[in-house]
Amino acid sequence: MRKRVLMVMTRDIPQAASNGRERTLCFIRQAIGMDADVREFKIPSIFETGTLASKLRAGLRVAEGLLTARPCALQVAMFSSGNAKKRLIEAIDEFKPDVIYFDGIRMVDYAAFVRRRYPLSHIITDLDDLMSRRANILRTGDFALSVGYLAKSIPKSIVSLINSRLARNLLLRYEELALKGHEKLAAASSNAVTLVSTTDAAALERILPDAMKKRIHVIAPPIDSVKSVTRPVGPVRFVFVGADSQLQNRLAIQYLVESWKKLELNLPLVIYGRMSGQYEPVPNVMFAGFAPSLAEVYTPNSIALCPTFLRGGIKSKVLEAVSFGCVPVGNDAAYEGLNFEDGALAMNESRLRRFLSDPHADLDEVLEAASRFAAFCERNFSLPVFSRRWGDLLRPVVYVPKTETSVIAGEGKMSAMAIEVVQRSPVKSSVEDGLATRGQV
Repeated sequence: MRKRVLMVMTRDIPQAASNGRERTLCFIRQAIGMDADVREFKIPSIFETGTLASKLRAGLRVAEGLLTARPCALQVAMFSSGNAKKRLIEAIDEFKPDVIYFDGIRMVDYAAFVRRRYPLSHIITDLDDLMSRRANILRTGDFALSVGYLAKSIPKSIVSLINSRLARNLLLRYEELALKGHEKLAAASSNAVTLVSTTDAAALERILPDAMKKRIHVIAPPIDSVKSVTRPVGPVRFVFVGADSQLQNRLAIQYLVESWKKLELNLPLVIYGRMSGQYEPVPNVMFAGFAPSLAEVYTPNSIALCPTFLRGGIKSKVLEAVSFGCVPVGNDAAYEGLNFEDGALAMNESRLRRFLSDPHADLDEVLEAASRFAAFCERNFSLPVFSRRWGDLLRPVVYVPKTETSVIAGEGKMSAMAIEVVQRSPVKSSVEDGLATRGQV
């Protein structure tokens, strides 16, 4: 008999997507759907509903967190809704799911609510990135805030206000503190918590009791296929792909354009993606706009440049490039969280500059490293591996936390003693099954 999985979402999952979180969600739904009947349940943000009542509810959620010394992150509060909880109960009672999947830390209040109301539920919370770490990175790097897919719903005046330096720093400090509490609650309320990065997973494990660390799993986004890495044919060019509406892309584009200007590089750099900013004209740098197909980007004469200056999560550009047989050259941050280390691809600053000036000098070593990376990706990030890992998480309950009867501010309170008490099912644990827990991807 097929399982039933209810996916509790903050957004609609498109039928197809080419990049970003939506692409990953498409693959997750597809992987879960191989062994289960899937139903989606969306909880809109207060900016999508637009009602005064929803905004007041969010404000009360923040105030409640402050009064109980359990601060609530704004990105969690903006999804607070009593009506949504009622609808969720109706959906669960009607569908009777074997597994309930929650999309991101923004759904943590609902995961905790379901754990209290249905104590034996099999709950998976998919954090994707560790948002408390993201908040810290943005604050310490003095980076602007991005509201992501909610940009269409949040008024620009509010985005501008929170991006004033003082407001941004205060907000990020608050969010980091609040999110750490939410991440602990997610682990306490869930049978499994997933992240895409081994680095993020290690950071989460450091703040969790030992018994909860077993619930943390790393499942990176898959690549469709992996072509053999080949030596670029002449005339060689460098390529970068990514719209500058995303901060990490904008920082990389600025770095590359400045490098071509300062070093007076002769090989062409072609930058693909929709641009909203203006960049100084620099010899041998061309902006090619949106590419209808990635095959137009990763041509046989291309070397992919994938430097990043915003850590956290994983950077799919290196996976994307190598899947087309294209050499992906970046820096240490570009390969963070993948469990693959090679200085011939994750170059330091001086080596990267030297490579940009004369790629042929180190090309043999770079090609060998790229071939090793392609084989690593085939073993760890292929679609069959991705589907198997998600399938493993759908198995019967492995860990069921026993919550205390006292509940404060809508959060299941876990005692040190209760954390140590777990109920094990006859099914082997994910560690015994070889599931991709941290460090095993």
